[in-house]
Amino acid sequence: MQDSIKKIFFGILSLLLLIFIQTLVYSSIEGWDLFTSFYVSVITISTVGYGDFVPKTFLGRVVTIIYIFVGVGLVAYTLSNVASFLIEGHFKKIFKMRKMIEKIKKLKDHYIVCGYGRLGRVVVDELKKSNIPYVVIDINEDVLKEAVEMDNDLICIVGDATLEETLEKANIRKAKGLISVVGSDAENVFITLTAKSLNPNIFVVAKADKSSTLDKLIKAGADRAICPYIVGGMEIAKIAINPEILEFIHSLVANEEDMEVRRLTIKNEALDGKTLRESKIREKTGATILAIKKGNKMITSPPPEVKLNVGDVVYAFGKREQLEKLSKYLEG
Repeated sequence: MQDSIKKIFFGILSLLLLIFIQTLVYSSIEGWDLFTSFYVSVITISTVGYGDFVPKTFLGRVVTIIYIFVGVGLVAYTLSNVASFLIEGHFKKIFKMRKMIEKIKKLKDHYIVCGYGRLGRVVVDELKKSNIPYVVIDINEDVLKEAVEMDNDLICIVGDATLEETLEKANIRKAKGLISVVGSDAENVFITLTAKSLNPNIFVVAKADKSSTLDKLIKAGADRAICPYIVGGMEIAKIAINPEILEFIHSLVANEEDMEVRRLTIKNEALDGKTLRESKIREKTGATILAIKKGNKMITSPPPEVKLNVGDVVYAFGKREQLEKLSKYLEG
């Protein structure tokens, strides 16, 4: 698209320059005033030729012949590029692009997904299911073009996610989180560094193909670094060892689309020192507490008498609405 636009601008500028030069030539050779010279230059290059003004001198006629050949060629070149631009639907692309830019500007607390490969598509599908706003960034224009044709609601940007200007286009300063799942570990590290420099509060989850990269991603500022092969291997092992438990959890979540397990931290000082029963978490939020982590100690299926303290990590299960209530309650 940019190449077509450049060709059109080149053709228009060349035509204007040619008309300007021919105006000066007519004015000099034929002795016409500038407006008349300009008028004759325009009608000549347009092949209209009214005949009210014609070159009288031999030199003027020779220059006119050369001018017609060059001018008609330039006109044909410019018009062919304009036709190509229209036929290929570039105006429609520009309209879509502007519309998408306006959508991105309005986004707030959204997620930026860097990389639209196999893993990126899975991430986007999960964000869709949760009705979470997102922007996809991928350097491959063909991949995104195909994705947009399949899903008109997809908000995406073609560009290099390691560059600040690309992340700025994705409105990173107002984003809640960034998920980096591009193919290269080095790129995931660069994306993390760039994202944190633009928005230090953004929550970054980055993928690592090699386990040795996990530490580098954390040092770069990633809040979570995940190696899909390790996670996948652990999941397979857990299913093989405890198939009934995992099948129960998966079926429970699958049957209720808005059921989730969340990790929350107690910040509400009013809960400090209270027992689980006294907190009335179940009555107030409807969420179920699966486990409580106190320092390095994990209490699973906590009894009602267990005491809560500020800084404790709570693992809760429930519907999205219930967990939102719980989150607000624990934060105070």
